[in-house]
Amino acid sequence: MPNAATHDMITIATAIGADVAYFRLAPHPDSILATLFTAAYVFAGYACAGDLDLNSREYRRWGPLRFLWWPYRCLVPHRSWISHGLFLGGVIRVLYLAIVTTALFWLGAWSYSRLGPHVDATAAAESGWTGLLGWIHLHRV
Repeated sequence: MPNAATHDMITIATAIGADVAYFRLAPHPDSILATLFTAAYVFAGYACAGDLDLNSREYRRWGPLRFLWWPYRCLVPHRSWISHGLFLGGVIRVLYLAIVTTALFWLGAWSYSRLGPHVDATAAAESGWTGLLGWIHLHRV
C-alpha cells in the first residue's frame, strides 16, 4: 500500500482519467454528473482511504468529526481484508459511514423530539434515504 501522499496523487490522477474517459466516450456527457462523480471520488479517496484504522493522515483529515471513525479503529485490524480489501474495504467503509451518520441523525432527531416539537425520527430518516435513492434512480447514467 502506498503512503498517503502517493495515494492522494493516484486519487487525483485516476479522477482526471475517469473524467477524460467519460467526456470522450459517453454519448451525451453531463458536466453536472461528472462534477458530482469527481467530488465523490476525491472525497472517498482523501477521506475514506484504507488507513482509517490508524492515526493516519486520512483519519486526521476528519478533524473534529474523526470520532465517527473511533469504533471502526477499535474493531478493524490494520491491513486486514476489511480495511485493505481492494473492493470490499471501500464498500465496508462506505456502509459503515452510512450506518453511523444515519444513526447519529436518528439520535439527533429523537433527542430533538424529546426537547421540542414532536419529530418522528424514523420517518425523517426513511424519507431522507427514500429521497436520496429516488434521486440516484432518476439520475443514473
